[in-house]
Amino acid sequence: MNADLWSSIILTIKYFDLFDYPLKKEEIWQWLFCAPEERLTWEEAKKVIDNLTGEQKIVIANGFYFLLGREKIVALRKEREEISRGKIKKAQKMARVIAWVPGVRMIAICSNLGYLNAEQEADIDFFIVTKRGRIWSARFWSVALMKFLGQRPNSKTAKDKICLSYFVSEDNLDLKSTAIGEPDRHLVYLLSQYLPIYSEDNLWSRLVVANSWIKNYLPNFNYGPEAERFLIRPKFMWLKKIIGKTQFDWEEARYKKIQLKIMPPVLKEMMKCSDKKVIINDQMLKLHSNDKREEINRVISKIQETISK
Repeated sequence: MNADLWSSIILTIKYFDLFDYPLKKEEIWQWLFCAPEERLTWEEAKKVIDNLTGEQKIVIANGFYFLLGREKIVALRKEREEISRGKIKKAQKMARVIAWVPGVRMIAICSNLGYLNAEQEADIDFFIVTKRGRIWSARFWSVALMKFLGQRPNSKTAKDKICLSYFVSEDNLDLKSTAIGEPDRHLVYLLSQYLPIYSEDNLWSRLVVANSWIKNYLPNFNYGPEAERFLIRPKFMWLKKIIGKTQFDWEEARYKKIQLKIMPPVLKEMMKCSDKKVIINDQMLKLHSNDKREEINRVISKIQETISK
C-alpha cells in the first residue's frame, strides 16, 4: 500500500474525529486532503480503505469509518444530524427576514452546522455576501433586525441564536486571503462545508468558482446539487429593489461610523494583528475573536507527524 495514500486517509479520518464525526466511505474519498497529483480514483480509494479496515487501522460500523475505540461517535453523528435539521429550519426562517435587507445577496450556514454536526446548545453562524459598496449598511440592518426579534446570542444563551460575524462584498468572494499559513487545512474544510440557504443572481455559484482553489487540497471534492438542498428562493425581488433605491451612497459612511464607534474594543485591537481572526474593511467584516484555526491546524500538524513516524 502506498504510504502517502495510507497517511492521507488516516489524517482525514483523524481530522473529523476531532469533531466526533465518523465518515462514510465516499466521504473519506471526497474529503481526502492531498495534492491533485496524488488523487485517488473512487475504485482505488475503496481498496485502500478496505485494506486499512482489514488491518484494523480503522473500524467500520453501520457504514461509518472511525478510529479504534471511538464507536460512540456513530450514534452521536445521527443525534447531531437531527439537531442540525431543526436548526436549519430556524436558519431558513431567519434568512427570509434578513434577505429583505437591501444589499444582502447571499446567506450560507457555516461552521459545524454546515455539515449537520451541530451540538444542541450551539448558535447558528451565518456567512453573508452583500452588494458591492453596501457591506456596512447590510450588517447594520441585519443585526438590528435580529436584535429586535430577540435572535442575537447573549451572555445567557446562544442556543439557536443567529451569529452575524462574517460579511463579504460580492467583489471579494475569494476567501484565500483569510488563510493562516500554507496550507490552512481547517479553512479548506470549513469552506467545503458551507451550506447555502439563500442566493440571488447565482451568487452561490460565483462563490464556489471564486474558491475553486480548495480543489488543490481536496481534489475529489465537489459541492454538487446536494449542497443546495436547503436553498430558499428569492421572492418579491421587485419590491426589494424599490426599497434598495431609498438608500444613498453617502449613507454607507454613516453606517460604518456608527458600527466602528460601538464595536467592542477587543475587536478593534485584534484587527491590528496579523493573525486574520478579525478583518475589518469595506469588503470584509470578519469578526471571529474566537477563531480556532491556528490551534486546530497545529493539532493536525502534530497528528500528521505522528502518522509519518
